[in-house]
This record gives sequence, C-alpha cells and structure tokens, in this order.
Amino acid sequence: MKKDVFKRSIIIISFILLLICAFSSVNAKEDNSDITMVTLSKGGIVIHYPSDWGYSESDSNYSIMSISKLDSIDSSGVGQVNINFEKKAIQGDFYTFLNSTYSSMQKDSSFNLTSSGEVMVNNIHAYEYTYSSSQNDTTIKAHKAVWFEKGGQAYVMLYSAPIDDFEDNLYVFDYMLSDIQIT
Repeated sequence: MKKDVFKRSIIIISFILLLICAFSSVNAKEDNSDITMVTLSKGGIVIHYPSDWGYSESDSNYSIMSISKLDSIDSSGVGQVNINFEKKAIQGDFYTFLNSTYSSMQKDSSFNLTSSGEVMVNNIHAYEYTYSSSQNDTTIKAHKAVWFEKGGQAYVMLYSAPIDDFEDNLYVFDYMLSDIQIT
C-alpha cells in the first residue's frame, strides 16, 4: 500500500513538473516570437541587434551610431538603456590616450571606476572599463566600455543603463560585441 501511494505521488509530481515545463516553454516562445535581428552598418562598423532595440540620438560629438532599447527612448530621442559607438582619430600611443581619458574622468566625483582590463574583440586587442556615474545627482547609471584601435582610430562601444536595468540588458551588449564587424 505504501508503495502504491509513493508511486502515485511520484507520478503526480512528475506530471505537474511536466506541465510547468511545457507552459514555461510556450510562454518563452510567445515572448520572443516578434523579435528578429536587425543589421546596421555605419562608420566602418556592422552590428546585429534585436528588433526591440532601435536607432536613437546621442549627445556625444564622436558618436557614429547609437541604439537604445525602444521602450527607454525619451521625448528627445535619447535612450536611457543605450549602446553607443564612437570613433575618434588619435595621435600617439593608444594606451596613453585611454589613460588620459579615464584619468580626467576620475577627477569627477560623480564617476566611480569599478574594473578595467584587457580583452579580445574579434582577434583585436581591446580594453574594457566598467564604471558608474550619476547624472543631475538623481540618476545613477552603470556603464561598460570596450575600447580598441584600428587604423589610427580609437573605437569605443559603450553600454549605459540605469543601475536597476544594467544587468537585465547586458546580454545585448555582450552579443553585439561578440558579433561586431569592423570594416
């Protein structure tokens, strides 16, 4: 009798788990069914990104393209969850250029560098910086910047988002970085 109750319990629990997995799988497919990948090519860079992101404005003079999560774009066209691509001609050593850039940023009390190091981007040596900054003393944003040099140009791919949204959208930045093409 105890064996029959135990067998029934196992069968019921297995059935419930199967239903939960099937329901979760169907919901996951429905949530992403309308998202496709979009290609954008500009300024010597080719990227692929999900269709729930789109082209947006940037306040940087060196920006060659900027994309944002569509539901984060404000009335001025700037996204609060944003990936910006910049390019700037440099003279001299690339590493010296980077050091001077981040040394000047560290003088600003709203800037907090949390990590830095070397990485590879499509067989190109690059530098990664993670930091936070506050805007208007109210909004704290997290940032991840990956810098590389090609042809005397400094390129940066910069992801910025409010602290609460940073981790949830980081996968888009990481995917784009792994798939970026520099022409």
